[in-house]
Amino acid sequence: MKYAMYAKKNEKEFKNKKFNSLNWEKDKKGNRICPNGHVFDRNIGDVHDERGEYLRIKQKMTSEKSCEGCPFMDECCQNKRHQKVLTRDAVLDEFYAVVDENLSTEFGRELKRQRSIQVEGAFGVIKQDMKFTRFTRRGLKNAKMEFLIVCLGYNLRKYHKYRLKREKEEREKLLLN
Repeated sequence: MKYAMYAKKNEKEFKNKKFNSLNWEKDKKGNRICPNGHVFDRNIGDVHDERGEYLRIKQKMTSEKSCEGCPFMDECCQNKRHQKVLTRDAVLDEFYAVVDENLSTEFGRELKRQRSIQVEGAFGVIKQDMKFTRFTRRGLKNAKMEFLIVCLGYNLRKYHKYRLKREKEEREKLLLN
C-alpha cells in the first residue's frame, strides 16, 4: 500500500527542492549529505515512542561541521542556530524502503493500478449511495466501530445484489428449459 509521500516524492517539482533533506544524497552507511557536502552522521539522541500502535524511533542527526559560513544557510536552516538537525524515523524509513521495493516490481505496479480503481468505487458507493459522509461518533475507538459497521453494511449490500442476480439468472434458465 502506498504511503502519504509516495507519489509526491517522485514528482519533478519536489525533486528540484535541493534543500529538502529527503532529496539529499546518501553515503554508503545511509547518512544524508547536504548540498554543501556536510555529512549528517553524528547522532545527538534517539527518542523512543511507544504510545501509539507502532514503535517509533526518531533519530536526531547533525553534521560534524557547522553550517556557519555555508552559502546555503539561509535557505537550508530555518532556525536561527548555525547547526542543522535532521530528524528521521528509523522504523518508518525501513517500512518505506520495503514499500518502494515492492511497488517498483511489475506485480506491484499492477496491484497499485487495481487498488486505486477498486477503492475509489467502494468509497463512492458508501458516500453517494449509502449517504455516509460523516461520522456521528466521537473518539477513535467509536469512529472505528462506526466505520466497520458501514463496511459490514456495504459488504452485505454487495452480497445481497449478487444473490438476487444469481437467483434471477437461475429463474430465467428454468423458464428457457
